[in-house]
Amino acid sequence: MARIGIVNNPLARRNRRRPETPRLLRRLLGADGALVDAATEEAVAEALAGFRRAGVEVLAVNGGDGTLAQVVTALPRDFGPPPWPMLLPLPGGSMNNVARAHGHRGSPQRVLERVLASLRAGGPLPSVERDLLSVEADGGGPRLGFLFATGAAVRFLDLWYEGERHGPARAAWVLLRLLASALSGGRLAREIARREPLRVVADGDEWPAGEWLSVLAGAVPGLGLGSRPFSRCDEQPGFFHAVGVTASPLRLVLALPSLWRGRPWRRQVAVDAVARDLAVEPVEPLRYTLDGDLYQAGSSLRVRTGPLVEVVVDPTSAPPHRLPVAGLTAREGAR
Repeated sequence: MARIGIVNNPLARRNRRRPETPRLLRRLLGADGALVDAATEEAVAEALAGFRRAGVEVLAVNGGDGTLAQVVTALPRDFGPPPWPMLLPLPGGSMNNVARAHGHRGSPQRVLERVLASLRAGGPLPSVERDLLSVEADGGGPRLGFLFATGAAVRFLDLWYEGERHGPARAAWVLLRLLASALSGGRLAREIARREPLRVVADGDEWPAGEWLSVLAGAVPGLGLGSRPFSRCDEQPGFFHAVGVTASPLRLVLALPSLWRGRPWRRQVAVDAVARDLAVEPVEPLRYTLDGDLYQAGSSLRVRTGPLVEVVVDPTSAPPHRLPVAGLTAREGAR
């Protein structure tokens, strides 16, 4: 039985810069798994169907947050109903928030080495349960993922994607540009500060009417650069952390040190709630992001609690969360 199946996106930015990565991952796997290149929806479907037939225990994804979201969206359709294999996010993309949220640092090879060492030693593979976000726009089929945002967060990504190199250094540089522009009253800050009139309802409770800098939802605590804006995502099983930012960009930037430490949102900065259903009704077409990929909604946008997945935590680090830690050995015993 193949223990690990890797869906590898050869078009991911980091994989394009390091085309030798798939070969190195295959060498590490040996007889313990298989790697399949999948850059299209059809290729992902074929890879998942093959891994289901092979009975893989761990489904790894090498390609960043966007690729990971595409794979988990395809799981119900192409792998079948739960239980699904444990999910292992390899940091192979330009944005690796989900991998970092579970302690995975370094190259995809380093992460896989640590996981394989734990498996081959016969010990339990630590993991946590996560409720995915299920996002529907204009009544269309759901997209599944971990991090959702509108408004300023989308425009931040526009600036981030302009550069040739993407990563934490690029994100920090964009953030410094925005801070300098905000302090000087520049055009860039004014564009980022453009607010959007939205009707927002969380679990039946309507948030105060107004225009929003950004509406966000997170199934993992972090949103990049070490920040923890969704510190309440682990508060209750079956819920996610929803945030509506009302502050100016400058006030938001000044609040970042507190958010970096996972402290609660201040009332002067945002409205937030632990929710299972977040309805967003825009006045005009609204752009949003799910795990770094960009989309557009017309008249309605809904974020709900999605299916439960079990995500592998780095075996050498303490769990970066308060969720119950499971393990592969425990899962096998329960079957």
